[in-house]
Amino acid sequence: MPWCPECRTEYDAGIQRCADCGAALVTELPPEDFGRDPVIILRAKNAHEAQVSAATLRSEGIPTYVASPDVYLPQLGNPVASVTPEFFVWVPADAADDARRVLSQPPVSEEDLLEAEQATDPEPEIDEELPTDAP
Repeated sequence: MPWCPECRTEYDAGIQRCADCGAALVTELPPEDFGRDPVIILRAKNAHEAQVSAATLRSEGIPTYVASPDVYLPQLGNPVASVTPEFFVWVPADAADDARRVLSQPPVSEEDLLEAEQATDPEPEIDEELPTDAP
């Protein structure tokens, strides 16, 4: 299956370009480069919050890694168990300020998402209609 090397989205066979960023798709993803000093940018309360935050950061070009509650992380070259109910979202240290700025923005509304989808969809006649403010 082809992949977008920028936003790392998987596509169906036969698709040539990423619908989100326009990058040419590749057959294998290149390894992610997290820089030398990753930092925790978010301690999410659940997997959904962590994945949405990570996807939001990746859409802005910020490399992101999500660690589940029971992971082994290297500290000073030694593996250390980290047992927590939180999901950690990691970014390179040099992208931490940008990541904080992105995550501090208000979430996109459902209407804005649907509008953006319809603007880029090659078959807009199949999409749902925008919600109306009906009483």
